[in-house]
Amino acid sequence: MKKLGFILVFLLTILSLKAQEVYRTQVFNNKIHTLQVKVADELLSSPYIHLNGDQQIEINFDLLDPDFHRFTYSIVHCDANWQPSTLIPFEYMDGFQGLPIEDFANGMGTTVDYTNYRLFLPNEEVRFKVSGNYAVRIYDEDNPQDEVLTACFYVFENAVQLAAEVTGNTLIDTNLAHQQLNFNINTSRFPIPYPQTDLKVYVYQNNRRDNAVSEFMPSGISNNRIDYVNVKELIFEAGNEFRRFEFLSPTYNGMNVEDISFHHPYYHVTIMMDESRANYVYQYDRDQNGHFLINCRNCTEPDTQADYYMVHFALDHPILFDGNIYLSGDLSNNLLNERSRMLYNPQTGFYEKNIFLKQGNYNYQYLFQKKGESKATTLPIEGSYYPTENEYRIHVYYRPMGERYDRLIGMGMIKSDQLL
Repeated sequence: MKKLGFILVFLLTILSLKAQEVYRTQVFNNKIHTLQVKVADELLSSPYIHLNGDQQIEINFDLLDPDFHRFTYSIVHCDANWQPSTLIPFEYMDGFQGLPIEDFANGMGTTVDYTNYRLFLPNEEVRFKVSGNYAVRIYDEDNPQDEVLTACFYVFENAVQLAAEVTGNTLIDTNLAHQQLNFNINTSRFPIPYPQTDLKVYVYQNNRRDNAVSEFMPSGISNNRIDYVNVKELIFEAGNEFRRFEFLSPTYNGMNVEDISFHHPYYHVTIMMDESRANYVYQYDRDQNGHFLINCRNCTEPDTQADYYMVHFALDHPILFDGNIYLSGDLSNNLLNERSRMLYNPQTGFYEKNIFLKQGNYNYQYLFQKKGESKATTLPIEGSYYPTENEYRIHVYYRPMGERYDRLIGMGMIKSDQLL
């Protein structure tokens, strides 16, 4: 009876949200930390699995609470723009909604009490029937309307093949501050009679959504091939390599860490003072394009043995009155919100932010967003340099007339470390 009640609440909630909800990987409960959505058993991976393949998505998070909580989950199929599709659950999955998360373990030997939760999909109880965008909604079992987080991932098909290249030669400038993404879609195994109306193509740079592009047309269409070459909408700000730091032990300072100290009840990490890199000469650094890796010294199970530290960031930059500076990367789930917004301290003259983070290796960068705009820029903090190594992901969705959902029929990824 309890499960039936949850399903009814879930369906009513979905119907009420269909018109406006846009899903993101994000946390709604201040006690939830270190939300990761990745391919299981793959380090530094992005959440993409093949329909009917052997891989699983792993959703991993911590609840920082001495009291145990049980969580349940529901799965929503979304369109290409992350709004709920018109499909109902039995059309896109085998299994039930409102199942409990059974994989959990307490932190061991840590100064901060937490429980680590893991959910793997698909599993013995849930299988996916169709490709597309998926969002997992996780709730406190005792209150199915108390949504604590959402986790987004992709299930794709290999119906079409993609080939891509990145060049510094753009319509804006040449080998200066921008990158042009060119690609083509091979449809020899999956004919598409009306690509202008039946295809949706989305492109993401380093998993960011604020600068993702989707409203663009092909530059050419021929037999079994659709080209996107020198398309203006596919010119991206090149940005800069991500900044990096690590803290793996309380006994020594890791990379780009100035100090580690204990002030009851937490360890505190002070990151080296950051400055603008906008007027520097570009310097290559082998970053991980915004990802992070939970890790700690002399531990075999980082998920439950890594501790939580209060990490202090400071950026030496004059106050910018026409917008906000955000701490961006997977450590903030690439969200531009109050959790990631840097605050200007008039007493120190610095932008500052304190974040509770789990031990590990991290990437981050500073993005500036002007007031009233949705898109952020790496200027004026990070600069923009055409040789920067970025990761571009291309999503190809197919929805012919009469179809009720966006099939993810192809995906491609290219890193701009070998510019043409």
